[in-house]
Amino acid sequence: MKNINKILLCSLSLAIFWGCEDEDKNPFPLSALEQAAVLRTITPPDVTTINKSNPSESTITLVVEADDFQDNTRFESMDIFVSLVDTFIDVDQETSTTFDDEDASVDDMLLLNVPASSFIAGGEDGKPQYTVVVNGQDVIDLLNPDLTRVDGGDIFRIRLGMNLNDGSVFTSTNVNGNVTGQFFSSPFRYDATVVCILPPPAGEYRIDMQDSFGDGWQTTTNDGGPGITVTLSNGEIIEFGLCTPYEASPFDCTVGLEQGSTTVTLPEGLESAVWNFPGDNWGEISFQIYAPSGNLIASYEPGSPAGPIPLNLCNE
Repeated sequence: MKNINKILLCSLSLAIFWGCEDEDKNPFPLSALEQAAVLRTITPPDVTTINKSNPSESTITLVVEADDFQDNTRFESMDIFVSLVDTFIDVDQETSTTFDDEDASVDDMLLLNVPASSFIAGGEDGKPQYTVVVNGQDVIDLLNPDLTRVDGGDIFRIRLGMNLNDGSVFTSTNVNGNVTGQFFSSPFRYDATVVCILPPPAGEYRIDMQDSFGDGWQTTTNDGGPGITVTLSNGEIIEFGLCTPYEASPFDCTVGLEQGSTTVTLPEGLESAVWNFPGDNWGEISFQIYAPSGNLIASYEPGSPAGPIPLNLCNE
């Protein structure tokens, strides 16, 4: 019954969405389109982390599409800014971590200016597109932060600015949520979290798993799907996840419709252990991974995309 309810709710949501009038969905009044401009995200970043241990191996790539609603006759150039956001500052000095009471953030710096002529026609409508490529080492070289103060969970931020020939600039700080969200998908800002990717420490890893709807995990289908896998450099593959009541699990799942915990033990001598999340079909799955030391090294919220799970081993 819960599964049927999900389908009915989704169908109702789609009916409401498609029943909206165009003027209700458009964040710009038609009279204001001649002053508006967006950089749509055509392909979101394929990597959302920067490996502090080897930043040159971390490259953030995305594709954006320029649209000034006047056949791009006003579009002049795009600026790519980068900055560092220190996500933890212990102002009360209650911990012993060196430098954690000082803000290591670095303000926006211009990485690259891309002229409109560097965009190429793409997609069905032929609007100009550009592939943004930002390498982690290039960001660090430009910002020159004190790396002893940069730790797992800090953010290297990419901010795009769309420059028009009348001097107008559109960016993340001066557009509303309708522009950055679903209608135009133009956030102008993309974050890459700092992690440390190292040979995994041996020992027992605890994984706490949740499902916000309370009917177990459905990762890739309406009724179930594969679990999280851990592929070890010795060839062994470990798979886990919450059981679903809708179909038999192809792996040794963890009982618990709303939540459950399991452990994964990694042996000594591994060169690597690749953790992979298969997906979240209903946008209900969350989980946290704790290292043998007890440190939180990964945390996923409902709706997180499928793909490799970067473990933050900076404090291990």
